[in-house]
Amino acid sequence: MNTLALAWPSRGNAAAALLPWAIGLVTAIDYFDNALFAFFASYIAGGVNASPDELVWASSAYALGAVLGILHQHAWIERLGYRRYLAVCMFAFALGGVGAALCDSSMQLTLARAVQGYFVGPMLGACRILIQIGIPPARRAKALKAFMVLIVFGGALAPIAGAFLVTNFDWRWLFASTAPVAALIGLLVLWTLPEIGDVEPHERTEPHYVAYVVFALAQAALQVVLTRSHFELFTGSPALIGLTIAGVAGLAWFGWQQWQHPAPLVRLHALRNASFRVGLALYVVYYYLSTGFSYLLPRMMEGGLGFTVGNTGYFTGAASLATGLLVFVYLRYSARLARKKWLIVTGFGIAALAAWWLSRVTPQAGREALLVPLLLRGLLMLFVVLPVANLTFRPFAAEEFAHGYRLKNLVRQLAISFATSSVIALQQHRLALHEVRLGESANAANASFMQALDSLTRGFAAAGHAAGEAHAMALGTLYRTLEQQATFMASLDGFTAMAVVALAAGIFAAWQRTID
Repeated sequence: MNTLALAWPSRGNAAAALLPWAIGLVTAIDYFDNALFAFFASYIAGGVNASPDELVWASSAYALGAVLGILHQHAWIERLGYRRYLAVCMFAFALGGVGAALCDSSMQLTLARAVQGYFVGPMLGACRILIQIGIPPARRAKALKAFMVLIVFGGALAPIAGAFLVTNFDWRWLFASTAPVAALIGLLVLWTLPEIGDVEPHERTEPHYVAYVVFALAQAALQVVLTRSHFELFTGSPALIGLTIAGVAGLAWFGWQQWQHPAPLVRLHALRNASFRVGLALYVVYYYLSTGFSYLLPRMMEGGLGFTVGNTGYFTGAASLATGLLVFVYLRYSARLARKKWLIVTGFGIAALAAWWLSRVTPQAGREALLVPLLLRGLLMLFVVLPVANLTFRPFAAEEFAHGYRLKNLVRQLAISFATSSVIALQQHRLALHEVRLGESANAANASFMQALDSLTRGFAAAGHAAGEAHAMALGTLYRTLEQQATFMASLDGFTAMAVVALAAGIFAAWQRTID
């Protein structure tokens, strides 16, 4: 195997200087795409006429593709090397973006997102492992800084870019815009990265075809259960029960086979380390909270408070960028903090406070009422992810680090998929509940409702509409108001749930001694 330390000078000083940024940009496009999809999911769903459960299918397909791509990652690197593997993934992701932009149905979107997930889902792990095992120690710190900065700003820029695209074009540009960017990043990777990672055919690890197929089928079965159980009764569906048993059995066999194998697809022995197990659990909560915030915020601001998509995206993105600047402060002073556990506990406390604050917002709230909780929400990555990463992987050497980070990336994709599906299900359940409750008050027995109906009817009649038409327009206006109120109340319920999850995670982190 080639070593990057030896190959580095061969590509020139300019390429060497841009190499850390090329690696960081590959990961940033992953975070940008995930944030874009979560934040503008309703516009994407409307564009392909997808119901909430069909939107969950698209998210689940992305996660399944990403998980399978992560399992294949090492095999591709051994055959192509990091340079060609990262470039091919960027080009394939760009083609997937074009395909997603041309979709006209939810099934087409699901297939396109599965392809994108397969190629960009493994990028976080591949790039972080490349930095750890390939870049010389003297340059590694700078490479990690570029990596972290681009991740933070990649996610923060997504609402701003998406708001501009949706306002001035349409939802298809959310995908189409990433295609040329990914292609350019792929070219940058080909120029800057040296040859590293590829091995001779006789040195390559076993492909594990049977284990891979079993895992794919088991994971697909559980994704189906995860998706459908939010929309139908689990205990009343023999199909869901059977898929659950088959999926769990398949994953159990896969785990046992990989544990016993001397050269597994993913080494599970890292789970013996207590701090690694705790770190994975904290990662899961972070990804759940981050995805939940990204999904709920635009629903509350647009559907509940009447913000335009432009105002929502620009305001949310600006708040994320403002707090993202603190990453430079963290990188400068974090080494002085010996006990990062209390940073993590504080981070979950901040998340709980932000979610609780948002759950107490009134229907008349403006930007000033949302500024502080949005700034607090932006601190979650700095206070949770960065210290958790430091504590989780600190005990591992290079080879164990690579396997541990692949496992962590698997967990990341599954956590994001679960968060998306569960938050959508919660939102739909609470929305239906509030619509029923508010609808019960919209009748002739409610004096306030009748007074509002009469007032609106007279207003439309005065504007020149016929009596019957004015009455219908008044009813439509009140219905839209009730729908807006139901959306707003459902969003408040979602933030309450986020606050409970964050508070529980903070208590769990404070209780752990392995991360001191």
